[in-house]
Amino acid sequence: MQQTQSEIKILDAKAATGVGNTILCSDFRHLDLVIATDGMGAGDTITVKIQGSSSLEAPAFGSAKTIDNEWDYIQTVDKEDGSTDDGDAGISFADADDLRKLTINVDGLSYFTVNVITISDTTNTSVSARATLYND
Repeated sequence: MQQTQSEIKILDAKAATGVGNTILCSDFRHLDLVIATDGMGAGDTITVKIQGSSSLEAPAFGSAKTIDNEWDYIQTVDKEDGSTDDGDAGISFADADDLRKLTINVDGLSYFTVNVITISDTTNTSVSARATLYND
């Protein structure tokens, strides 16, 4: 069986808080996410949260969630050890560069993004995120 696959950059060395690129994920069964930090040193921290929506039109992920701007924070599963990250808590990086490989349950989701919630050193640190969407 041939696999349909698409790879999309969501964050490209983002050194500020805010939402990354919004991606349409409704045509895919699986979504793997890679998040990597760069320039991290002692005392540096970055926190990201994964956002998803099942609305028919892309929401404004950077605005408050409402019935007319439907989105929520999404749980992730770490591919390293199977642990989960609560969507409301997000994923935190501290003190050193790191790379995390995650799986996202996209059942029923239409749109998806990564939001940089905190970044302690906007001059020297950044975060990148890439999604691989596929069907099997």
